[in-house]
Amino acid sequence: MPPLIGGWLRSLPACSRQLRYASTEGPFLYRYKAKRITWKKRHYNEVLIMADRRKLLETLQDVIDSRRREFPAAFWEILSKRCLKSMHLLEPLELSILARAFDVHKPQLAPFLNVYRPMAVQVINSKSPVPGLAISVLTDILPRRLDKDQSRDLLRCLARRAADVMWEIPAEHAVKLLEELSKFGLQDASLCRRVAKKLQVYLSAGPGRGHDDLPGRVASAFAAQDYRDLELFRHLATMATDGLDSGASWAEVSARQVLQSAEKLEIDIDEVSALRMRMAQEYFFDSQEVPEVTSQQQIQE
Repeated sequence: MPPLIGGWLRSLPACSRQLRYASTEGPFLYRYKAKRITWKKRHYNEVLIMADRRKLLETLQDVIDSRRREFPAAFWEILSKRCLKSMHLLEPLELSILARAFDVHKPQLAPFLNVYRPMAVQVINSKSPVPGLAISVLTDILPRRLDKDQSRDLLRCLARRAADVMWEIPAEHAVKLLEELSKFGLQDASLCRRVAKKLQVYLSAGPGRGHDDLPGRVASAFAAQDYRDLELFRHLATMATDGLDSGASWAEVSARQVLQSAEKLEIDIDEVSALRMRMAQEYFFDSQEVPEVTSQQQIQE
């Protein structure tokens, strides 16, 4: 007698007794109730999705390249929050990219979203070497964005770092660093010595046209630092005299600044005396007196 159907099914293995259907809607679907899906709230205003360090730097570079584009306020709010969270991961050169991106567009943000103050703290506390390009950018931006005390601490740090990478800093940017130090009442003889040697080589090679105001700027910067370097002032006086011969618009201002700085530092060398005599012959003033002129407008008056 053939076995019953039920007994035959029970004799089969479990994998063979499993019922399969072509779709998920089987005959027993009525036994189960669909659960309502509850989505968790995403705080997209607090984080940037897929914003790792590389993506953050790419975004900052795109912002720098898009100088004429106006980004919405929400973009700057999210970007500043992401930068503040990632500030400890950025190297000094990457911090200079961040500073340039915010300085170019000048977004109006709340005080707690200010990126410049944490950036200065990160630069001061960083143990990584600061490249010359980063020093040039940070010297140009951060003193304009920080208060006096924070700027003084930052400039002291940048002056120490600049002495180690002077070969990476252009001559004009090195002079800019000295000017910023003097603006905040700081003096650094070690930095002045290295900048003076760099400028001697730079001026000996000939900076070319368009730099007639450089001797005056250099002389004023070293006079403000109260640093005497006779060899440097020989180059400055000679270059100022050549500028007068070329008839450049800023040559007279530059020559007067060289003479004023030499008088302040009590530097009396043949090149400075020759420049003083040349100015006396050209502009008909007493060779013993150097009237104080600080701008082209005062000369015209």
